[in-house]
Amino acid sequence: MNILIIDLNDNTKIKSSIELTTLESYLGGRGLGAQYLYKNLKPKIDALSPDNILSFWTSPLIGSGALSMVKVTGMTKSPLTGTILMSLMGGYFGPAMRFAGVDNLVIKGRAKEPIYILLKNGDVEIRSAKHLWGLTTDETEKKLIEEYDNEKIQIASIGPAGENLVLFSSIMHSGHAMGRGGIGAVMGSKYLKAVVALGHNTPNISDSGRFKHIIKNIIGDYKENYALKMFGQTGTTYHVDGLNEKRIYPTHNFQENIFNDYQKINAESLYKNYVKHRHTCYACPVKCRRESATQYKDFGVLTTDGPEYETLWSFGGNCGNSSLESIIIANELCRRYGLDTISTGVVISFAMECFEKGLLSLQDTKGIHLNFGNSKAITEIIPLIANRQGIGNILAQGTHYAAERIGNGAYHFAMNVKGLELPGYDPRGAKGMGLGYATSPRGGCHERGYLLQEVAIDEPKGSRYLTDGKGELVKNTQDMVAVKDALGLCVLASSGTTIQNLAELFSASTGIEMSENRLLEAGERICNVERLFNNREGFTRKDDRLPERLLKEAVLDIDNNPQTVDLEIMLDDYYKARGWDNEGFPMKETLIRLGLV
Repeated sequence: MNILIIDLNDNTKIKSSIELTTLESYLGGRGLGAQYLYKNLKPKIDALSPDNILSFWTSPLIGSGALSMVKVTGMTKSPLTGTILMSLMGGYFGPAMRFAGVDNLVIKGRAKEPIYILLKNGDVEIRSAKHLWGLTTDETEKKLIEEYDNEKIQIASIGPAGENLVLFSSIMHSGHAMGRGGIGAVMGSKYLKAVVALGHNTPNISDSGRFKHIIKNIIGDYKENYALKMFGQTGTTYHVDGLNEKRIYPTHNFQENIFNDYQKINAESLYKNYVKHRHTCYACPVKCRRESATQYKDFGVLTTDGPEYETLWSFGGNCGNSSLESIIIANELCRRYGLDTISTGVVISFAMECFEKGLLSLQDTKGIHLNFGNSKAITEIIPLIANRQGIGNILAQGTHYAAERIGNGAYHFAMNVKGLELPGYDPRGAKGMGLGYATSPRGGCHERGYLLQEVAIDEPKGSRYLTDGKGELVKNTQDMVAVKDALGLCVLASSGTTIQNLAELFSASTGIEMSENRLLEAGERICNVERLFNNREGFTRKDDRLPERLLKEAVLDIDNNPQTVDLEIMLDDYYKARGWDNEGFPMKETLIRLGLV
């Protein structure tokens, strides 16, 4: 695999190969990105300064024809949290990078004026983006497709939110998002509007016969996998019913854990009234994506990709909002402006609680009644956040910094870990998820260690309320997810592929013989490199925290028992399972075992 390094300070370009030993240790994607950032980024730099590094990483399996291998990794230091930030994006952009002859792209420095980068059949050009600056992401894509007269080009771009350095702005690609932690703001700080990929290169496969045989077997497994068939029908939207039934559906900014109007915003209502058709990502037969349409004032008929569960939750129950139409509109506004829908919804619900508790006034909001359940307020506030206007300028900083600005105890309402807003699973009813939030390398995130057994299965019954054994469970889950992220496998489709399949695919594609145990060791190595990065930035046990509300304010479980999160005992168990000391630093013997010293 190759790596292209572009320095925007002087437009120099260097292309080199990644050593096989590095690929063997870090696999690809998230692994290569974490290793590179830890090795090359100066400690304690300002994430929005030219010194920060923005990079895009693929793997030997992306674009190879291996099923569901689509997730390109964006890697940088987060301006929202100050942690390492990996953000994954599906669709077609990752494969298109490889077809364009660039496996991995590293961007340093800052351009003097707006530019975009063109990757085409092994060549790279830096072109002016003055005519694109200020456009929404859909306008940018349309303009570039017209310029190249080619609908097959794949584009990753930022909208006004990224240009305005909103700390939870995203990089967007045809409705897909690198959505968490403000990677769009880093791209905007470099005056980089878009990366365009176009080409016809074929990724190298070391043993094509073996590779095709493995894929043939996986296709058979996909066809017989009932869970994937069901998931393809509704995507993540089925969670609305299940999580509400389990009483782990956070509402009104995590004040409650059940939403009485959930049937108005669930999968059944969405598909019955708004979904027009389904579609998929590159080389993925699951077909879990969908397009929804509704009417919205100046836009006329508005069509959006999604929404997924997190968006249905963040703009729905967490804002006390049962208007599905407004959620679809909010989703599309975030897509066009380039905003993370989780953080945007949570920061609005935070503002709503501040408003209802008297910390924000009508004068502060310029007449917007930010009450829970006010669907109009949600769609009105999103453009203000993206353009940093009025109250939106405060909220654009995320709940951590907005709470500091508002004061008067507002931080009690700021539902984040390390500054990253929490997703839609109440850990008072899923204790392992709470530990995952606290220890995720990028802050309050569910995706880096998603405990399906707690939120969807709960076997044995009631295990999600227990703390025993959660340290090792979360550690092992995080390691496995790191492997999938590094290889580019969409975790939503990963039930169709075994760890043995992944080892064999990697071996056949690279010529590096890989076992299941060595794959998992690579996942553990990736997690430790990310921890070393965060330790170097000053993060320790004191930062592996949950919001006070989740630790002290009880909610009732399905048997009407009060539940909070006992985090400390789980942290002790987790650090022990990880081989870290009591303050959350990897111990020397752990680093030696993983080859990190």
